[in-house]
Amino acid sequence: MAELKRDLVKYVRDKAKSNYDKRLNCFICETTEELDFHHFHSLTVLLDNWLKKEGIEITTADEIKVIRNGFIENHLKELYEDCVTLCHTHHLKLHSIYGKKPASSTAGKQSRWVEKQRVKNKDRINGLV
Repeated sequence: MAELKRDLVKYVRDKAKSNYDKRLNCFICETTEELDFHHFHSLTVLLDNWLKKEGIEITTADEIKVIRNGFIENHLKELYEDCVTLCHTHHLKLHSIYGKKPASSTAGKQSRWVEKQRVKNKDRINGLV
């Protein structure tokens, strides 16, 4: 059995990321440089909570690879809908407000913050601010 060499969530991301709708520009400022994909629900927190709820303990890479499809199926909305492409600068700013691993209860607030920043940026470009 292969030992765990990375965080569990990275094994999940490896499987899920081919289906991400990562845009070619930042949703807020539209730059095409240094883009990050942000989940409004922390995948680490979601995975930890799901493993606990299901009573699953992972000790090897093979074990996480076996169960990751079940996790993905149970969290399609959080993985593929409740997310956004941001430039690294805006991604860091969002995390400076909501923390490194934002609570899932802040997902709506994060989404609204992103929308407000987009409007502010467009207003700034159009000379309305």
